[in-house]
Amino acid sequence: MEKLFYKWANVAILSIVVGAIPLQASGLDPKNPCYQSIKKIDDTYKSDKVFKLLMDQSFAHMVEAPKGYMHGGNPWIGKSYKDLPPFLEEWCEFLPKALGSGDDGLKYIQDMDMFSYQNPFAKALFQGKMGLELFGNYMKEYGKFMDTPASAKYVAGWLNDVRIEKEDYVLPNPKAEDGGFKSFNTFFARSFKDQKKSRPQTMPDRDYVVTAPTDCIINSIPQMITDENMLIATKGNQKLNLKQMLDDSKYYKKFLGGTAVSCVLMPNTYHHYHSPIDGKIVESKIIKGALLGTDDFPSFVPENGNVGYYGSDFNQFSTYQRGYFIGDTGKYGYVAMVAVGLSNIGSIVFEKKYNHVSRPVPVKRGDELGHFLYGGSLFIMFFEKGKFKSDAIRVRLGNQIGTFDTP
Repeated sequence: MEKLFYKWANVAILSIVVGAIPLQASGLDPKNPCYQSIKKIDDTYKSDKVFKLLMDQSFAHMVEAPKGYMHGGNPWIGKSYKDLPPFLEEWCEFLPKALGSGDDGLKYIQDMDMFSYQNPFAKALFQGKMGLELFGNYMKEYGKFMDTPASAKYVAGWLNDVRIEKEDYVLPNPKAEDGGFKSFNTFFARSFKDQKKSRPQTMPDRDYVVTAPTDCIINSIPQMITDENMLIATKGNQKLNLKQMLDDSKYYKKFLGGTAVSCVLMPNTYHHYHSPIDGKIVESKIIKGALLGTDDFPSFVPENGNVGYYGSDFNQFSTYQRGYFIGDTGKYGYVAMVAVGLSNIGSIVFEKKYNHVSRPVPVKRGDELGHFLYGGSLFIMFFEKGKFKSDAIRVRLGNQIGTFDTP
């Protein structure tokens, strides 16, 4: 797609009188944590004709949000490039807050994802070679800011939220209001004091039990994974490229005819992910990819709040920064586990033991595989044909099925 857009852009540029209207200085703040990356984006917009054309066409082809979209309309309607640098500056200093039963952790992520809503120009802008580098550098700078003491400003407020269940976690300084966390990311990636007590495995000695890999909103994808063009057909004729999702792994064909389960992590939850099965990890890999360019965010985060529901277009994340594990359970077949860093920082961190596995490594259900840092996070599991019926999630007596809203 990138080559087609750039070919089109180069032809279109011949009809544009470059320099007819002088570009204005953006008035960037040198003290902003992302100053260098935003300046580079700004400089590129002013100097690279193709990048400028893609950017301008992105704004010219903004699509209004679906009627009734819970977050209002598309905030980019009627805007132009001059509105982007100030937005990026604001985003780079944004610190999420806990707010009653919710939080505003997805505020800027939602706004940025609406930029590319049903907008092929914007997707090409973010996921073309130049965009990957420019906006990837922006995310790196934002990630560094979330590692600084300044980013811990509202951590105390999060710890006062009963949903956090702070008594279950290791706090660097339990007496401190902010728990002694030195940054938002150290809080975000907090660990349990005692995992077996806080998140005990259901019937740990039963090898046929599959458990949730983390705290998440979980949905089944019950239809069989077909081999038509190596795609997973999903509700509404949406498709997911399994071959691409698993980066052409030699194991991907094992899941054709199988089923899948999605797990979406929310900002207030535990952000480590664990093995849902017993067996061996026979392959693992972290794949660098895009951090922006979601083209149907309203579908993935619908009004009813069921994030990642059956019918969501998971294909939009098959080019995102991600990592996967291939687990061999023996008699129950292979299971693919994919951790996807969605919009924003998109950090994928593997435990050393399971990092880039090329030879089988034993794994027990509940063993930690890795964790995410701040940003949207998704974990998808794929099962072989006839091994897992995912048309409904089965729970046992005493398993959590939801939480009450909190004041």
